[in-house]
Amino acid sequence: MNPDNDPRDARILSERARQLAREADPGYLSDNGLELVEFNLAEETYGIELKYIREIFVLKELTGLPGVPPFIRGIINVRGTIVSVVDLKQFFGLAETNAADSKQIIILSSQNMEFGILTDRIIGVRKRPKSAMQPPIPTLSGIRARHLKGIIDGRIAVLDGKKMLEDEQMQIHPERGF
Repeated sequence: MNPDNDPRDARILSERARQLAREADPGYLSDNGLELVEFNLAEETYGIELKYIREIFVLKELTGLPGVPPFIRGIINVRGTIVSVVDLKQFFGLAETNAADSKQIIILSSQNMEFGILTDRIIGVRKRPKSAMQPPIPTLSGIRARHLKGIIDGRIAVLDGKKMLEDEQMQIHPERGF
């Protein structure tokens, strides 16, 4: 018998091919892990799930706007789309660093909202097990507590992208003056 024609090998190879050809389970990341873009703000490390991020954009020019809350730094043109830029350090009340040094923006996007977050530095994209996330610190209060999903490795504050995109403060209301 020729070992190259063994029917067991053909069955094994056929089964492997079927498994590889299956479409990826869309719930894979949400069920088994978190894919985060990690970044620095005021010497703290934050992360946001990749599913809320449209892209990371290098800041070239920022146009200021009058009459908006101080945490809105201005607007940028991203390939013909005007996107507002939020300074989370000011929004969260963190220590101010030189915002002029910030050159990378994470653009968050949902069906109804889109804005950019000014960062001090993008660390990278990392997959973390969901089980590694601990609940937020119970003593944390205020606006950061509302937007914090949890803590990973005791040092990475995972922001809730959905809550950020739905936050009323990120929306412009002309009747209220912003």
